Amino acid sequence: MGKFDHLVGSVLDSSTFSWDSDRALLYAVGVGAGLSAPLEELQFTTENTRGVTQQVIPSFLTQMAGNGDWLKELGFPPRDWDGFPIGLVHGDQGVSLARPIPPAGTVHLEQVLVGIFDKGTGALCVTETRITFADTGEELGTTRTGLFVRGQGGFGGPRRPADEQLWVRPDRAPDLTVSLPIPQGQALIFRLNGDRNPHGTDPAIALEDGFDRPVFFGLGTYGFVCRALLKGLCDGDVTRFGSMHGRFSQPVHPGEMLDTHIWHTDDGAVFETWVPGKRLVIDRGRFGYAR
Repeated sequence: MGKFDHLVGSVLDSSTFSWDSDRALLYAVGVGAGLSAPLEELQFTTENTRGVTQQVIPSFLTQMAGNGDWLKELGFPPRDWDGFPIGLVHGDQGVSLARPIPPAGTVHLEQVLVGIFDKGTGALCVTETRITFADTGEELGTTRTGLFVRGQGGFGGPRRPADEQLWVRPDRAPDLTVSLPIPQGQALIFRLNGDRNPHGTDPAIALEDGFDRPVFFGLGTYGFVCRALLKGLCDGDVTRFGSMHGRFSQPVHPGEMLDTHIWHTDDGAVFETWVPGKRLVIDRGRFGYAR
């Protein structure tokens, strides 16, 4: 019996989230759409281009989240500036869409605790959020989030979720690679979506959280990878996108390039994202087409 097993299945948050066209456009430029090639991805960066209908990047689903205050109740040593656990970083993230995200809407969120897992070097807190339209109850999608608290392992209990999928890197060269640059000032744009964690902008806080300099936000990196998958597998069409999941393995810094290596599979694709020649930053990636 693990220390936190009695919390499994608890509803952590029940709330609503609303967005409009401008919020979706801000998210798109926050994850780099159009910044290095302004005439590309106009379906994500504009709402009034002739012959182009605005689409929403599927990873925008990650913005539909509660306040996360439940993390403060777990008893881990808190940061003095916001009360969240010291050493808290994004561990992994998944999104699954039942239909494309509209440019504006209001949804209901129900976030449930999947479990808190003892990884030895830290604690992995996994939640799942079911997202439905507030007016009709129609399902929009689900998100699955793993938050890793460094240095807080050793409490006993399971090491991983029971439904964790086996991931095997294909024994061949990637079928395709999509390269996207992260501009130097990208963190200053992405933070306007609501993630004000200063380890993305404040050198002192970054050092306190274990980084040698400010890092790019994990969900920002995730959005860049979503764009790479859209470009490489969906021809930029969100109606073909079903799901993606990946694990954050190393930090990313503004100014770096991201190479997403993609292998086709029978039911979609698997992928890895690298800062070329340096480090693997998202691994165990899985992609599924819309059904």
